[in-house]
Amino acid sequence: MFKVTTVNLSSDTTAAAPDYGESDLGELSAAQVVALLERLAAIDAIQNAEADPFVRIAAPAGHFLVRTSLGHLHLYNARDTTEPGTELTAEKIVAHLDRPGPSGADPVAPDGADLPGRIAAPGRGIAVAILLAGLALNGYTLYSAFYTESVHEKIAVTLLTDPAELAAQKQAVAGTYATGEKSGDRLISIGPDGRVTFAEIGNARSISNGSDTYRIGRREKKICLTTTDSGVIDVVNIDTVIYYRDTYRRAR
Repeated sequence: MFKVTTVNLSSDTTAAAPDYGESDLGELSAAQVVALLERLAAIDAIQNAEADPFVRIAAPAGHFLVRTSLGHLHLYNARDTTEPGTELTAEKIVAHLDRPGPSGADPVAPDGADLPGRIAAPGRGIAVAILLAGLALNGYTLYSAFYTESVHEKIAVTLLTDPAELAAQKQAVAGTYATGEKSGDRLISIGPDGRVTFAEIGNARSISNGSDTYRIGRREKKICLTTTDSGVIDVVNIDTVIYYRDTYRRAR
């Protein structure tokens, strides 16, 4: 039997949202855990990016976290989340959790053996991360140099002042928009409360790029959101927005 806790998952583990919080499911059999993890892997990509759901499992082999990304499951050591994760199927995760855990061994890879799909060792991973960060910085610098708009550029926007029109436009534009569903695609979540959140779909979770406040206005007679520090989001229609030349489609 395995002691299971879910975080940011619905009671049937078919949907994810921050409001669901933490739920203690008690002790589950191996078959029940496999079914639960398969439902986790099927979670909608946008919900997964926004809520960052995961399953916490106490098992004979140790304590673990399981996350999902793009239909894949990733097993982590719950006692040291800085360790790299391992991509496994639900059945292989349960088989691994059911092993006796030797004292002092790495619970994700006992006896020092790498499991299939394991992410590179931390030292190598850090080097790769630094390289990718440098490439990303150079790419961003080139992007900024070749595009005339910037987040600090002042753009002429005529703000809406009619309370009824403001309320209607906020309700119409509220929702989550995405450039796609793959790792690296970007998300914009627009709330009816005047806040907007930016994020990116990562390999195992969403990567927050911060949040801002917005006001609704028009530029060139078209509805837009002007933010305090993040530039202008153009509203094309009820299902599409454009942010710095990137098109975002409504996800929900």
